[in-house]
Amino acid sequence: MIRFAFILFLIFIAGVPVLAQKKIKYDADTLRNERRKSENVQFLWYHVIFQQETTTVTNDSSVYYRGQNLMESFRHIRIVDDSTTITADRLTYDGNSRTASLRQHVIYAKGDRRLYTDHLDYNMVTEVGEYSRGGKLIDSTNTLTSKSGFFYGKQNIAVFWTNVVLVSPDFTLKTDTLRYNTLTKVAYTDGPTEITNQDGTELLSQGGVFRTIIDQSQFIDGHIETTDYILEGKELFFDDLKKYYKSEGDVILTYKSNDLIITGQEAYYDKQKGYSKIYGNAVMKRVMEADTFYMAADTLVAIESEYDSVKRVLAYPDIRIFRSNLQGLADSVAYFLHDSLIYMYGTPILWTLDNQIAADTIEMEMAENEIKKMVLHQNSFLISQDTMKHFNQVKGRNMTAFFDNNDLYRIEVDGNGETIFYLLDEGDSVLLGMNRLLCSDMAIRFKNNQISTITVFKMPEGKIIPPHELEPSVERLDGFNWQDSIRPTLEDIYTKPENLHQRHKTRTASRTPGGAGPSRSQTPKDNPTTQALPKKPKG
Repeated sequence: MIRFAFILFLIFIAGVPVLAQKKIKYDADTLRNERRKSENVQFLWYHVIFQQETTTVTNDSSVYYRGQNLMESFRHIRIVDDSTTITADRLTYDGNSRTASLRQHVIYAKGDRRLYTDHLDYNMVTEVGEYSRGGKLIDSTNTLTSKSGFFYGKQNIAVFWTNVVLVSPDFTLKTDTLRYNTLTKVAYTDGPTEITNQDGTELLSQGGVFRTIIDQSQFIDGHIETTDYILEGKELFFDDLKKYYKSEGDVILTYKSNDLIITGQEAYYDKQKGYSKIYGNAVMKRVMEADTFYMAADTLVAIESEYDSVKRVLAYPDIRIFRSNLQGLADSVAYFLHDSLIYMYGTPILWTLDNQIAADTIEMEMAENEIKKMVLHQNSFLISQDTMKHFNQVKGRNMTAFFDNNDLYRIEVDGNGETIFYLLDEGDSVLLGMNRLLCSDMAIRFKNNQISTITVFKMPEGKIIPPHELEPSVERLDGFNWQDSIRPTLEDIYTKPENLHQRHKTRTASRTPGGAGPSRSQTPKDNPTTQALPKKPKG
């Protein structure tokens, strides 16, 4: 028992200095002591100052409850604790826990940080502060406002909740949960996040990392909205200084006009150069009134401009085109959005119903969601299969094909014209012979997508060969190659079957292209806008 009492005495003796150290020291011009409910209370006025360890507080008036080691202060409150300064109009300070409850016009200052609120609870030991009725944090780079928040002075971390707004020199961020490193100026969000840049570009995501000093950010499940379109993806990154935006995973680029959507697996948007690039079996889809136009390629480049006539999509290589009444293959394509002009390069080939159209370069004009005209440059060749599976053929240097309601109704051949067409009876079931013509120019009319009449110009040569004299050597023009087996389907748009383009390139390997498109090797990855649009070949 004596030993136990001695131990208690040692504990008491050891604790005395600690308790004494925690007691608040105070001074003022005027002091008054009172006894309230068995407790000594000191009233202090004018130039009040109290101190505890590293904390010094000045104010106009205070009430000190000695038994509770509690101080209440009013007006012109100023707390100085090492490198931290806090001012307010009201204060309740607990000397035992060294916590301060500050109210009305509170300003917390440390380094380049300033926190403004009317309701702050702060721990002098841990340097942790909390507010729940609105606050604003300002540092050398950003301004953050929210309904509630915590800040950890030693760790240089602040956490904000509810109606959080971060205003940086280049953008404004809105979210409901944000963690902020006051030293590195990096912000982290978790949940719906909205950013608006000074140029009007908007970014939405489900959270991300924002490096506000170097203007770089990473998003999760978000989208970037520009003047012309919206870019979506599973992961997004942007460098606001360089105006560079990147998106990965299920990328979707949606134009605000033109009913145009581009999908892929990776994309980036260069704001300064005004273009977006989409990789990974990129597919462009344009929704039309009664149909949808699809175009797939390894890479699609959407080019912005203040002029509508310049806005376009470049595609390369291995182009696949599909629409219910139009399919095609090419090496590269330029698609002008305003007037729906499509330039196809790299010995393209198109199919419209029973017709196959090929040339070194094809220019296609669409209007009101319909094919209106095709201009075929160099090595033009049209093959049309009739009801008896014969191949009517038209060949020339250049051709112009006209369409009505998406049906081919007229072709004009300019230079080196040749044609083979089969003569059938009125029921289109009996072969009467084959007409083979050679001339400089010709005009061909179609009815129900079949040749009906041919008009030839400039010294034509021709003959009709009866059925019994027909043989393979006279039934094909030079360069004939019916390729219906590689005609792309809608499934081919998304699966990219390798055999289509391998067989297409085999067909064209021996031919000399009349025009070159913006292929991957020709178009710099970092600046596709420097690649001039190939000029229209001269007839």
